[in-house]
Amino acid sequence: MLRARARNKAPGVRFSNRFFFFILRLITTVSCPLFPPASLLFRLSSGTCSLHDQCTCCRNWQGNDCSQRTCPFGNAHVDSPKGDLDGSTGTLSGPTNPLVVGSTVYPFGTTEQYPDAFDQEGHFYMECSNKGLCNRDDGSCECFPGYEGSACQRASCPNDCSGHGTCETIKELAEDREDGDLAKGAYAMSGYASAHAGIGDLSGIGDITYELWDKTLTMGCKCDPGFMGPDCSMKICRYGVDPLFIPSNYLYSADGVIEYDWDAPHFEKAYVEIIGEAGMKGQFDLTIYDVYGEKYVLDALNYASYESGNYTSCADIMKHFPNDKIKDTVVGTFHHQMAHKGGLVSSAYVGGATKPFCTAMMVNTTEGISQSVNIDTPLQKNALGGLELADQTGIRYEFDYNRGNPGYIKDLFIDNVTPEPTQAGAAGGDNNDGIVYAYYGITKQGEVAEYSDTNKNFDASTNRFMYAEENYFQSGKHDVLNDYQVTLPGFIISAKNGSKDVVLSRDNHFYLEGADCRVAGICKQYKTAKILLFGREYTINRTQEEWLQVEYPHPSDYVVGPESEVYNKRAHVFRPVTNMTLTEELHFPHEGVGMVDYNNISYWWSNSASTAILKAYPERVPVKAKLVQVYQYVSECSGRGTCDRDTGLCSCFTGYSHDNCDTQTPVC
Repeated sequence: MLRARARNKAPGVRFSNRFFFFILRLITTVSCPLFPPASLLFRLSSGTCSLHDQCTCCRNWQGNDCSQRTCPFGNAHVDSPKGDLDGSTGTLSGPTNPLVVGSTVYPFGTTEQYPDAFDQEGHFYMECSNKGLCNRDDGSCECFPGYEGSACQRASCPNDCSGHGTCETIKELAEDREDGDLAKGAYAMSGYASAHAGIGDLSGIGDITYELWDKTLTMGCKCDPGFMGPDCSMKICRYGVDPLFIPSNYLYSADGVIEYDWDAPHFEKAYVEIIGEAGMKGQFDLTIYDVYGEKYVLDALNYASYESGNYTSCADIMKHFPNDKIKDTVVGTFHHQMAHKGGLVSSAYVGGATKPFCTAMMVNTTEGISQSVNIDTPLQKNALGGLELADQTGIRYEFDYNRGNPGYIKDLFIDNVTPEPTQAGAAGGDNNDGIVYAYYGITKQGEVAEYSDTNKNFDASTNRFMYAEENYFQSGKHDVLNDYQVTLPGFIISAKNGSKDVVLSRDNHFYLEGADCRVAGICKQYKTAKILLFGREYTINRTQEEWLQVEYPHPSDYVVGPESEVYNKRAHVFRPVTNMTLTEELHFPHEGVGMVDYNNISYWWSNSASTAILKAYPERVPVKAKLVQVYQYVSECSGRGTCDRDTGLCSCFTGYSHDNCDTQTPVC
C-alpha cells in the first residue's frame, strides 16, 4: 500500500540521507533560529550566528534572522524624525544622543528626533530618500508618486513631459537659459503662467550655474514652444491685445485723438543693418524668436547692397516661420483705430491694410559709422578709416512684430558675418578682404503691460506727465520700495564703486529717462528717472544708447587662393547698450543686506558656445526701475475669451472674434 502511494506521487527531487544530515548541521551551526523559514536556502549567506544566539547580518541585510533586505539610501528630500526606536515609550532621545549604534543599517547610530544638524545643513541620508517604502523581500524602493530612481532620489517629470518637452535636471534647466529667457510670469520658459499678471522681472539673465544639493535630483519639464504646464500637456492659445484697452497717453476730445505717443504701446520692432563699400556681399546668421519663445536660426543669409538686389529677400526669410508663428499684421484704417474713440485695435480689420513683418530697404549713410565704436561712444555714426563715407552702401532689414505678434519677444541677433573672400569694391576692394560693419538692435521693446511711474502727475497745460515727489497712488503710509516693480532687461556690465557711470547690457531707453526731462517738459508717464541698485535708490541724470562691439575681425575657418592664404574676416558687429549717469556716486554695500565683496563690475564676451554670451565679472547685477504695472493689455485670447488647453484655440466671448478674440464684432 505504501509502495503504491509512493508510485502515485508527482515527480520530485530525491535527496539522500547524507544531504539531510548536512542541512541539519548547517542549520544548527550557521543560522540562529532553530526553525528557519521556508526560504532558508536563499538566505543562508545573509549573516552569521554570534554569541547568545544572535545573528550578525551581512551588509544590506537586517532583521532578527537576517531575512530582510535593506533598501538603497539617498539624500532625503525632506528630513524627518524616526520616532521611538528603542520602544521606551518615553520622551524621544535628542539629536545629540544616537541610538542603535553598531546596527547593520546604522553603524554609527541614528536619532529618534531630527538629526543633529549645523546651520544650513540638511537632507541627510535616508532609506529610499524618505520618498518611498522599502520592500524588505527584494530590497527595492517603492517610490511615492512623483519620485523615481533606485533610492527614490529623483523628483520625476510627470507623464514624461507628454511628448511635448524634455525632462531635465534643475542644473540643466538653469544652464539652458539664454539671455532674454524670463524667470517667471507670462512668456517664461515653461510657457504662459496665467497666475501672473504681466511681467515683473525682465532681466532674463541666462547661462545660470546651479550647484545646490539637488542639482541632479530635482527634475522638471522644459516645454516645447506653444505648450505649458508641469507635464507640457496643455496648449497655449494665441496672444492678443485687449480691444478695449486705451493707453494712458492717448488723449481724446470731440475731434478724436489729439495726441498719440508712438512710444507706446510697445510692439517689438527690431532691425539689422550691414554697411560696406560698393560691391559688398557675403553671408550672416540671423537668430530670431516668436512670442512663444521658439528659436529660429536662419543660417547663411546673403547680404549685399540694397541696390544690387543680391540679398536674401524678406519673402525667403518669412518661409522659415511655419503656421503663422510670425506673420504680417492686418490693421484697420487710422479712422477706425483712433477717431471712433474705441480701444487700441477695436474694429481693427475694417478697411485694413497689411503691414509686413519684414521689410528690406536702403541704409541711411548720411551719418556714416563711428570712428571708434566702443562702450564709451554714443549711438551715432561717422566716417571710419578704411570705409569712407562717400563709398558706403548696404542693406537694412526691419522686423515689425506689430499687433499681429504682440507680447514680450526675445531680442533677435546676428553673428558669423562673413564677407566673401572674392569680394572686390569699385576700386579693387581692400586686398579682397572687404570690410563691413553690422548692427542689430530694437527700436521698440515688446511688452504685455502698461507701466507707470508713481511719482508723476498729469499737467493739463502741457499734456505731459511731470514729476511730483509727494505724489503716490497709495494714500497714507507708503513703502517706496514697493514702487520698484519692474526689473529692467539685462544687467550691469560696467560699474565702479564711487563712480556715477553705470552701463547696462541691454537697450533700456524704453523705460528710462534723465531727470532733466522736467526742464524740457518731455517726461513720459511710462518712463522713470529712478532706479534701485543694491537696494538703494538712485536718480538718473542722463541716459543714452551706445554701441558695444560683439564680434571682431578674425581669421576665417577656411583658406583661399593657390597658396592657401589665410582669409581675414574683416567684419565688425555691434549691438546697443545703455549708459546711465547718476546724480550721485554709486556705492557697493560692504555690509548688511545685499553685501558684496567687490568694488568693480566689468564685462567680456564668452565664445565657448556658437552664440557669444555677454558675461559680467564678478557678478551679473540686475537693476530695478520705479515703475508699477497699470494694466496688462496682452494676454491669451486678448482677455476677451477662454483658452481650450486641449486644442489651443480661443473661445471668444459674445461680441468678439478672430483667432485671438482681439476684434469687436457688432451684436445686432
